[in-house]
Amino acid sequence: MKPRLNIIGCGRAAGSLARLWLEADALRIGDICNREPASGIRSAERLGAGTAVGAIAEMRAAPVWMIGTNDHQIQGVAMRLAERGAVDGDCLVFHLAGRFGLSVLQPLEASGARLVALHPVRSLTHNRLVLDDFRGTACVAEGAAEALGRLRPLIEAIGGRWMPVGHVDRGLYHAALSVVSNVTKGVAWKAQKWLESAGLPDETCAALTNQLLQSTTQDLLRFGASRSITGPIVRGDTSTVDAHLRAVEEAHPQDAEIYQVFMRTVFELAQERGDLDEATLERLAELLGGR
Repeated sequence: MKPRLNIIGCGRAAGSLARLWLEADALRIGDICNREPASGIRSAERLGAGTAVGAIAEMRAAPVWMIGTNDHQIQGVAMRLAERGAVDGDCLVFHLAGRFGLSVLQPLEASGARLVALHPVRSLTHNRLVLDDFRGTACVAEGAAEALGRLRPLIEAIGGRWMPVGHVDRGLYHAALSVVSNVTKGVAWKAQKWLESAGLPDETCAALTNQLLQSTTQDLLRFGASRSITGPIVRGDTSTVDAHLRAVEEAHPQDAEIYQVFMRTVFELAQERGDLDEATLERLAELLGGR
């Protein structure tokens, strides 16, 4: 019989994984406990499986527990599970917060439960397309060998790319991934606003931004950042960078500093490549350091 999975905090990430495991016929859904009882009922209805309960104390025994709460709630959940003796050495318990490692599960160490910090590196929603795209998703996991051995087959059953790690600087790790994911989306949104101000129709702005994001991602995957970077900064075209700044300052005065911050990262990459002479680098640094 397939093992039961209890879920505490069945939000977008936990709900998406639960649906995948159901579709892969890898797990049964047991009890679901959300902060609000009505939310737990909706989660069970979306999954078409599981039993919503009103409190952790009402959850029945299960060999697998997934904690999908907000980051700051994980340690409190672990404490409540420990206090009621809900898990033991036969249980696997994991959380989904990229920001934290095993430290937030420390209250459960005495129980002997197998503990893992699992972080699927992608945005997870209940959207069908995202779930269909999960195959190949990097799943970063930190834990003892036996705990990782318990979780790995479940990740591989849904097509995840298993990536075990040791102890890492979680703050820096999570910041880096947030920049790649969330800042990219913010930059695309900001670029569309600038295109709209330039006089382009909304649908054209979206099409141009999406096309450039796709081709840029393809180039990055094929050649890496250093070999694929293009544009006026890498060429040392200081007059174009100056024109960019003037245009942004005129249309969106509050965004001039944003342009400078974005382009300073490109400037650092250009410095690392070593293609530009010192005078050009100095002029670019002047333009991007504040006008």
